[in-house]
Amino acid sequence: MSRRPRGGQEDLKTRKNRLALVCLAVACALVAGAPSGAGANAAEDLGKAKEKGRVAFVLVTEPGAAGVEEAEGVVRDAVRKAGNAVMVRLDRRAAENTALVSRYRISGPQIPLVLVIVPNGAVAGGILANELTTDRLLGMIPSRCEAEIMKAVQAGQGVLVVAARRGVAGTDDVLDSCERARTLSGGKLAIVRLDLDDPKEQRFITRNWADASPDTPVTVVFNSRGQPTGVFVGPVEPSALVSASAKTAGGCCPGGRKGTAACAPAAGGKAPAAYVIPTKP
Repeated sequence: MSRRPRGGQEDLKTRKNRLALVCLAVACALVAGAPSGAGANAAEDLGKAKEKGRVAFVLVTEPGAAGVEEAEGVVRDAVRKAGNAVMVRLDRRAAENTALVSRYRISGPQIPLVLVIVPNGAVAGGILANELTTDRLLGMIPSRCEAEIMKAVQAGQGVLVVAARRGVAGTDDVLDSCERARTLSGGKLAIVRLDLDDPKEQRFITRNWADASPDTPVTVVFNSRGQPTGVFVGPVEPSALVSASAKTAGGCCPGGRKGTAACAPAAGGKAPAAYVIPTKP
């Protein structure tokens, strides 16, 4: 019985090795091309989005859920149009996502569900699949100022928003009063500066501060529930800011020192009464 030449054995081994390398390359390509969050660990994908400063559209699903493909199509379209966003899939039944499910309180809602999470970790909102559209998702992306307010409120803090145009006299004094108010509150107040000349804030400004004074800084106070509870035009006492932050919606902050106009939208401050800040998710 004749033996196969040794060279033939080497050729066969070479072909097997090449086939194994091809299979490995295909497997790597499939993994690299998988959609963000296709695995179970959504926290890792959210971490990557945060590092890159991108908004995350989190598609919450579970095995067997209906309507996932349609929702994913809408999310992908929003990602394409937003330009600085990514899609993250979150399987709420996966053990690796237990902490996120608890944190965002998404164990019970109907799914598919999409959450909008900004780079600073704040949740800008959520929307069910039957109400999901590309425009609605894009409209939920907050400006920098909105995102800072949301983050503070979701952390249980009140917020002092100082709205002023660039170079307006008295702004530094108002910011100093806010810093002293934060100290008086024991760190329970956050300070957010709203530049009325920033084009990236115009949608937020038009919705809530369209009548803000062009020559006087305005301080709007939100309590820890995200409710607007006071408007101060011009100089303000730190104690008045702290007092306003402790009120519930509908309360009016007391007047400050001489020359202070408190709760006086007609004088230039427009209280964003219709503005609803997402509180703890």
